[in-house]
Amino acid sequence: MRKVIKKLRDEKTIFEMKKSEMQERQSEEIEEAYRTGIRIAAKWIRGASYQELKDVIKRPNAKHDANYFSLMRSVYYTSLEKICPEESKRFKWVYNDAFLNGWREGVNNIWESIKDEVNR
Repeated sequence: MRKVIKKLRDEKTIFEMKKSEMQERQSEEIEEAYRTGIRIAAKWIRGASYQELKDVIKRPNAKHDANYFSLMRSVYYTSLEKICPEESKRFKWVYNDAFLNGWREGVNNIWESIKDEVNR
């Protein structure tokens, strides 16, 4: 009986280690998608129109902002595919949310730094 219990514990330990490694790999890939999104934000802004830029900027009402962002998600992605085809193709089917959230965060950060110059 002790051998069976030991064997089951060993199998459980191996399973937990594999699960932990898988989660670690996934979190690294999600982080990479997010960083890539932030990095291409500057490239996207150079090719975007003023209206596209204003559509991406966060709205003051968080609920309205979340609804609008989810509604416009495919439009944003199409715009990204035109300007940054390689990066957007890489994250089209996997880690799409992290990629778009990073991109939007990058766009908002850039907008905050230049909005006073643009709105003059």
